[in-house]
Amino acid sequence: MQKILRKLAAVATVATTVLALASCSPGSQAGGEEPQNLTLHLAAASPPGNFTIGNWTGGDATLFLSVYDTVIHQTLDGKLEGGVAKKWEYSDDKKTLTLSIRDGMKFTDRTPVNAEAVVASLRAAMAGASTKANLTSIASVEATDSSTVKVSLSRPDASLVPVLASVAGAVGAPAVLTAESSKLEPVGSGAYVLDKAKTTAGSVYTLTKNPDYWDAGAYPYGTVETKIIADATAVQNAMLSGQLDATSVSSAEEAKQYPESQFSSGPTPPAAVGGLFIVDRAGSVVPALADVRVRKAINLAIDRESIQKKLIGAERGATNQMVSPSGETFDKDLLSAYPFDVDKAKSLMAEAGYANGFAVTMPSTPISLRFESVLSQQLGAIGIKVKWESVPFQDFYAKVLGRSYGMFFMFNGLSGSDALDLNNNLTGVFNPFNATTPELDALRAAADAAPDAKQVSAFKAINKYLVEQAFYAPIIAGEGVYVVKKGIEFTPPVARGQNVLPFKPVSK
Repeated sequence: MQKILRKLAAVATVATTVLALASCSPGSQAGGEEPQNLTLHLAAASPPGNFTIGNWTGGDATLFLSVYDTVIHQTLDGKLEGGVAKKWEYSDDKKTLTLSIRDGMKFTDRTPVNAEAVVASLRAAMAGASTKANLTSIASVEATDSSTVKVSLSRPDASLVPVLASVAGAVGAPAVLTAESSKLEPVGSGAYVLDKAKTTAGSVYTLTKNPDYWDAGAYPYGTVETKIIADATAVQNAMLSGQLDATSVSSAEEAKQYPESQFSSGPTPPAAVGGLFIVDRAGSVVPALADVRVRKAINLAIDRESIQKKLIGAERGATNQMVSPSGETFDKDLLSAYPFDVDKAKSLMAEAGYANGFAVTMPSTPISLRFESVLSQQLGAIGIKVKWESVPFQDFYAKVLGRSYGMFFMFNGLSGSDALDLNNNLTGVFNPFNATTPELDALRAAADAAPDAKQVSAFKAINKYLVEQAFYAPIIAGEGVYVVKKGIEFTPPVARGQNVLPFKPVSK
């Protein structure tokens, strides 16, 4: 669940939030100052609610993963490499994961980052509200010596290693892991330290570089300042006035509002899938959703291409799958499964006994606002009457996990791992009713246990099943466009909102 808006990424950013990518201090560029003396200015749409490991409230995780190092690292192109654990190894049956912890690391309170600290952090994540759903395969975790951690699994889990590169794999100082102070004063071993004196909760968060970080050379900026700016227009104005130097937009056409003499731009990979999560597949809250014909009708009633072009403003990105269009699991042949066909949708509704439709309540959040009118219209065309209930975003998780809604509109960030993306869509906030089927359980077990050479085909089988059973009604996974002020080099990452590695000053 921690990656619910694991950025809200390219598409989600366009739809509802703004990723103000970064800048040097206004008026300064690399070449005028040493990089370590420069400040990187970021903007986030909402403030972090909690830095405690296991209780990250979602959204852009750059702040969280700047102060906490993770067990495994993910490169900008999505590859996995050593982090706190310099290497890892699975047993032949894939039910034991052995982590070899890097020597010589220290937390910012000067205590050692050792196997016991990793064990304590993983146990906190296993119990944490926002991360436990991603770690259910772990039966136990123990330190066999000061530099070795043994993770025993109840079942093979292909998503576990990429999970350990996310907020669920964060490592913090054991003495304060569950302390009240950790909510706003985290103690980690990451590339940066949260500067309490220059941070105003809810307004601005300042990170200063940790000179003792083991890979400090990969982070050229001495300071990272993140301002909370919820309004997209305000972020755009800040960028054009020089207070911020980059943003994400939905299309190359939209990028033209930024003068080429001052800004550079380029495409970003799909970073989130947005759509309707039909979570009540047993019909506990909305009985109609238990019928696969109704779920298929919902998919047929949505005009994905129109939504993509008119609301997002991009030519590409309409999808009916919850995995990345650039990933190996994505199946182009499945795109024809649900063409826009209101008559066929009505016929399925009638077959299911809902010729007159039914009513459904969905949460209205800042994420859904842009799409509510068109979704009400398109679902209304087949008799589904939508009531949008206003929910502050900070209450969204609790309401959904409390099984208040049978379906909802949201974006889920893409991680660069198809195994992890599928797992995230089937756990936590995206599956609050814990809905599954024997067929799906068998497919997931086979994929998790499959040898590397057969994993792609195994996960494709899961994706095909989810589409055929209409578990979701995905709508968009469009590519975005970044716009960056001259003098800033930005490398689009596979997974957004994880750290500041995509940014570096251009040398002159």
